[in-house]
Amino acid sequence: MRRLNLFLGLTLLYLLFSGCKKDKCQKQNECKGTPYEISPFIERYGSIFCGVNDYEYTYIFRKRAQIDSISKCTFSPSPAFPIDESNMAYIMFGKLSYHYKDTLITNLVIDTCSKLLTYEVNMIQRDTTVLCCPYGISVVRTIFCSVENIPADYQVEVKYKYVPLPE
Repeated sequence: MRRLNLFLGLTLLYLLFSGCKKDKCQKQNECKGTPYEISPFIERYGSIFCGVNDYEYTYIFRKRAQIDSISKCTFSPSPAFPIDESNMAYIMFGKLSYHYKDTLITNLVIDTCSKLLTYEVNMIQRDTTVLCCPYGISVVRTIFCSVENIPADYQVEVKYKYVPLPE
């Protein structure tokens, strides 16, 4: 009976310790060959405002404390941040818009072989009506994105492109 209990205990320990090595851990970190799109943990358009003089900006952070250190930036409404921030990436982006219906369209692309996360941001011109405010100020289109399960050794970059109306 003791041998059976010892055998079952050792078998259970082996299964517990070998499970991550062969399935979960290798599948998370293995090279997929080609980049592919992923979904963000949270993505909000027009929810962050960074001071009067910061018309255009790109911020990439790994911790909420880094975001909080930018005292001039505020969220409206405040986004939910995860309790465990390991393997997170936070991206804040703002760009001047000159037309009334300019729209931000985004894609998150991950390349597991080169360990690169790319946030592709396209501003699409949808009309020809020029924005005009009382003091001639354009509007800043903003976006906040947080992405989970991005290992710390991955690079994070933002690629921006303006797509005008066809002539």
